[in-house]
Amino acid sequence: MYIIIVGGGDLGYYLAQILLDEEHDVVIIEKNEEHCEKLAGELDLVVTKGDGTETKTLEKAGIKEADALVALTGQDETNMVISLLAKELGAKNVATRIGKIEYDESVLKKLGIDIVIHPEAAAAGYISELITKPEVLDLAFISRGQAEIMELEITEKSKILGKKIKDIEHPSGSAIVALYENDNLIIPDKDSEINVGSKILILAKRDIAEKVRKLIL
Repeated sequence: MYIIIVGGGDLGYYLAQILLDEEHDVVIIEKNEEHCEKLAGELDLVVTKGDGTETKTLEKAGIKEADALVALTGQDETNMVISLLAKELGAKNVATRIGKIEYDESVLKKLGIDIVIHPEAAAAGYISELITKPEVLDLAFISRGQAEIMELEITEKSKILGKKIKDIEHPSGSAIVALYENDNLIIPDKDSEINVGSKILILAKRDIAEKVRKLIL
């Protein structure tokens, strides 16, 4: 897939890293020159310096060919403008970070937003699952109470002990979001291994949460 990320902060960086590991084509749009240099130096991708709210910047990044655009700036209003422009210019899917939960869902749809990313659920691993496998789960479920984030501690009896993320089976409607190891939050890649004492964070629809729990523990 060809994916454009607008916003090269920590979340944009980790999301790009995960998508590249999964062999997707990624472009990042970032206004800050220092951030652009860091991204271009550390990641194997194209970095476009510019304002994502401007048509010429999105066109330079190849918006017409984009399978998905992810707006990850720190401002709701900026992300909304980016989303509207992206959809009008041809992006097939638009995922947008929205801080407020009061926005009416129909309004967000009119702005071209297909997927709402709330900050409390904005983990890079999950966003990757969401935009590359949109059938997994709509993050809007969280705000409506239809999903939960489970924190499960891995013991010597856990079924996934010693497995890599890519080898862990979990049903549709769930996604591995992050790992806690020694009180450090880790955004896992596909080769991350599950160890005793680790805590795994899984986002799942409520109706399959117990099934997921049994598969893990």
